[in-house]
Amino acid sequence: MAKRKSLKLIPLGGVSGIGKNMTVVEKENQMIVIDCGLMFPDEDTPGIDFLIPDFSYVLKNSGKLKAIILTHGHEDHIGALPFLFKKIRAPIYGTKLTLGLTKIKLNGLADSDEIEYREIDPARGLSIGSFFIEFFRVNHSIPDGVGLIIKTDIGTIVHSGDFKFDHYPIDNVHTEIHKIARAGEEGVLALLCDSTNAEEEGYTLPERDVGKTLMDKFEKAEKRIIVATFSSHIHRIQQVLDVSAKMGKKVAVSGKSMLKSMKIAGELGYLKIPENIIIPISRIDDFPINEIVVLSTGTQGEPLAALNKMAMDEHRRVTIMKGDMVIISASPIPGNEKAISNTINMLIKQGADVFYESIAGVHVSGHAAREEIKMMISLANPTYFIPVHGENKHKIQNAQIARSMGIKNDNILIVQNGDIVKMNINMCRISGNIQPKNVYVDGIGMGNIEDMVLRDRKILSNNGVIFIALAIDLSRKKIIMGPDYKLKGIIYIDNINEILDEGRDIILDSVNKCFEKNILVKNRIEDYIIDKFEKYFFKNARIRPIIEVKALVK
Repeated sequence: MAKRKSLKLIPLGGVSGIGKNMTVVEKENQMIVIDCGLMFPDEDTPGIDFLIPDFSYVLKNSGKLKAIILTHGHEDHIGALPFLFKKIRAPIYGTKLTLGLTKIKLNGLADSDEIEYREIDPARGLSIGSFFIEFFRVNHSIPDGVGLIIKTDIGTIVHSGDFKFDHYPIDNVHTEIHKIARAGEEGVLALLCDSTNAEEEGYTLPERDVGKTLMDKFEKAEKRIIVATFSSHIHRIQQVLDVSAKMGKKVAVSGKSMLKSMKIAGELGYLKIPENIIIPISRIDDFPINEIVVLSTGTQGEPLAALNKMAMDEHRRVTIMKGDMVIISASPIPGNEKAISNTINMLIKQGADVFYESIAGVHVSGHAAREEIKMMISLANPTYFIPVHGENKHKIQNAQIARSMGIKNDNILIVQNGDIVKMNINMCRISGNIQPKNVYVDGIGMGNIEDMVLRDRKILSNNGVIFIALAIDLSRKKIIMGPDYKLKGIIYIDNINEILDEGRDIILDSVNKCFEKNILVKNRIEDYIIDKFEKYFFKNARIRPIIEVKALVK
């Protein structure tokens, strides 16, 4: 009897933090990829626009790749596709809205017309190589999301996608509990389960609760209302439009991504825009101030987003006035808390009344809390449990939930990005790690930025830089000009002039030491000065700025 091979799972992202979700599922010489998302930066990655998965393993095994399957249209699940598709091609599977949003992202590629899109009908399964995949609809903070039931001759894997159980959803599309239960009855080898809200007790509140809160706020507003939400949160946008229509208000949209999302969602039937409610942002002054609602991007304090421009008094059309009501209808993505707080403080300083999640109930999550995770585990009834989509603290909490549901501790795997998970009916274990690199996108290009570069960026942002210039005659072993300083971003120091004056002696002494040791190479002299001056400056000023030395030689 031939030996039955194992299934291989490799999370390339999504299990060592919130974002850049991407998972490889491999059987023999065939491979599918689930999602391809990005991650937003935090304060430890200054100057970075976002992070994406390391595609090296997929590129190396591109001959095996049969499909990329997208669970839904959020950036942390589709945002890295343009970078992957600069190097590779494969059919993209997704629901109608997910593909609509994906096409917007990929339209900038030179040969975007040649990309193969295949629309998923959740009511029908499909065969992709040696995988048979069924889909179940899930409630989330964007319509048309799905989870996956991946069937093979080795066993069945259930991928929950991002989910919650909303029993009264905005679009009346429910999480398809019966499909998960049927898979559980037939036998599930492993469940990959969303961990984002595993710390939260009870159940996640339904989306309609936000609509009630919005109505309450709108009724109390005396002037303009500005609502900021994610451009992909179609259900939230729908509720803003519906409440505005009931109150007889006009809605102006600010933000390119918001306009694009609303356009595609409207065209595909996922957003129902009340008649004559939308006006151009250029016409907001043509209506009474208490009839205007501005729907805006910028919930995460992004510098170039519409809400932050309003807060900075740099928006072309909207100037914040005393009494404006600003509703930030989103929760902070980890790492963005400070930027959001800064935006809120600037809005308040300009006179706005600001309402946000932690004080006003203007947002509910799209992810399952503990009781809903228990329901997912009970329905799927897996042999093995793998928490995904979260930081380590979320995965540990999810694992505890699984243990409380009777899953053996040995059957629960806490995985990290790059781990190679091998499984069959008799085992599930981590057999190694492919060591994925950190890949950053900084507006110019993408690549692995060494720790030294990020370290320098953090130092620059915190402590500034000191430029030192001098001219040296190497043949005569003599300093003929300088040293002179230029300081950028240095915090105020009482005795800075004294420190810099004494520092000139350190620099001169360093150069003379080089002459004494017959070190006459420009780069070596500059490095020697940096080493000596850096130690001297920290000892006397207690900060470590970047030190840059430019020696002109003749």
